[in-house]
Amino acid sequence: MMKRFSRKNEESVGLDIGSYSIKAVSLKKAPEGNMLTAYNIRNIPPDQKAAETGPLIKEALDEIDLHPETVNLSISGPDVIVRFINLPKMTKEQLGNALTFEAERYIPFDVSEVVLDFLILGDATEAGQMRVLLAAVKRGPVEARVKMIEDLGMTVNILDTDPFAVFNVFTASNPLPDGKGSAFLDLGHSQTDVLISIGKLPCFMREIQIGGKDVSSAICHSLSVSPEKAEEYKMRAGDEEKEAVAQATGSVLNDLIKEIQLSFGYFENRYNSGVSGIYCSGGMSYQEGVVDYLSEKLGIQVKKWNPAENIKISENLAKEDIDSVAAQLAVSIGLALRD
Repeated sequence: MMKRFSRKNEESVGLDIGSYSIKAVSLKKAPEGNMLTAYNIRNIPPDQKAAETGPLIKEALDEIDLHPETVNLSISGPDVIVRFINLPKMTKEQLGNALTFEAERYIPFDVSEVVLDFLILGDATEAGQMRVLLAAVKRGPVEARVKMIEDLGMTVNILDTDPFAVFNVFTASNPLPDGKGSAFLDLGHSQTDVLISIGKLPCFMREIQIGGKDVSSAICHSLSVSPEKAEEYKMRAGDEEKEAVAQATGSVLNDLIKEIQLSFGYFENRYNSGVSGIYCSGGMSYQEGVVDYLSEKLGIQVKKWNPAENIKISENLAKEDIDSVAAQLAVSIGLALRD
């Protein structure tokens, strides 16, 4: 990994702390365009507890000589609830004052135990209504993650969710068809994040608790191999193992596809609009045959996209190296793009 070279106050750092790896990206922001100046992917040992990830984060940043004062973080999992709701039209200030009352109707947590936020998306189809994104995160996990960063001598600038970070980097430089549904699948280690938009307006989000670790487990069971060997077979299976690996992978993907289809069905019924395009990112998208299998079973071409494709690359970095891991950097790049 190469060292950063831009000044601290020009940089924005996105930090994606996953269950399998830590991804860090630094972008230099300028009127002529964003430039990726540093990145790193640091695997997390299987027995590492989430609360003890701090030293690994420091190592991941130190390895690329990155010492930011602030970072942008994401959070995901069962402690995060996102709802898309219709409310009577009101100002941002009025909604902020009414937020706690409104949240009690939609959030399955005690509102005193969560951090709430909202975003007014625009007018709803119903007269006099507006579309609002309501987000709630349990206070405990948020405070623990923020404290972990502060203990490393940094502060948290922005806290986002993984699906919206992915959506942010895609829509920053890619057009989407107006009035048509587009689905974004982030195929992670522990879960798959689904976000569906109409044009550039997000309308649906869901976390499916199926990911790369389930494929690894299925390969372990099917071939009676170690977790390390299963990870190797996912990427480079020999001729003797290919069929068994494909069958084990397919059994997991079939469960995932059922859940994705349920999400698509809900979206179609709610918005009277089908999904016309699917874009995927995440580490599991690198496994041979996964994207093609999803395309075949979903009946729509699934496009693996490069989150760094339209971002300038520092001359100190090799573009081919970034392209080879870019799908894993979608969340961290999306976070770094946030102001």
